[in-house]
Amino acid sequence: MLYEYENLVPPEELEFVIDRYKQITLVGWSMGVWVGQKLFADKTAQFHRSIALNGTLCPINDLWGIPQAVFAGTLLGYDAAAQMKFYRRMCREKSNLKMFLENQPQRSYSDQGKELTALQKLVECIPAEQSIYQEIVIAEHDFIVPSANQHNFWASKQTRAIAGYHFLFYLWQSWYDLLVFAD
Repeated sequence: MLYEYENLVPPEELEFVIDRYKQITLVGWSMGVWVGQKLFADKTAQFHRSIALNGTLCPINDLWGIPQAVFAGTLLGYDAAAQMKFYRRMCREKSNLKMFLENQPQRSYSDQGKELTALQKLVECIPAEQSIYQEIVIAEHDFIVPSANQHNFWASKQTRAIAGYHFLFYLWQSWYDLLVFAD
């Protein structure tokens, strides 16, 4: 699992880990869809499958991603309260939020703010036609990367709509369940 996208340099041990498996599925979620594209565009042969969840290759964009003003507003004064507001928007449903907060990543709001600032500078739009993702899943009620914007971006690709919100991982009991669902 990769995160902390302050730069687009994969960990040194990634190639070693990849070489140990016969079949690898790339799952990109949210901004990770764009990051996965950037990191692995020239390594698609290594992946048995590739799945994009609630993200686009144009992640900060008024029509195809997170609206620019919303992204900038999120960054402005990003603190513990803003982080919690983000988590609430991401999860939407009380039970989903409760479970997320019980298992939340051990990342400070400061680190997340630095990551978002770096992404704001790094992100550029990549056309959907260049996508490495074979399967695209879009939650019907994504309030982070608006569902309509995702549908706009992926219009030339086959997508799968799912009932849910931006953070949808508790719909599945395991990674295997997610892979069976997406199949």
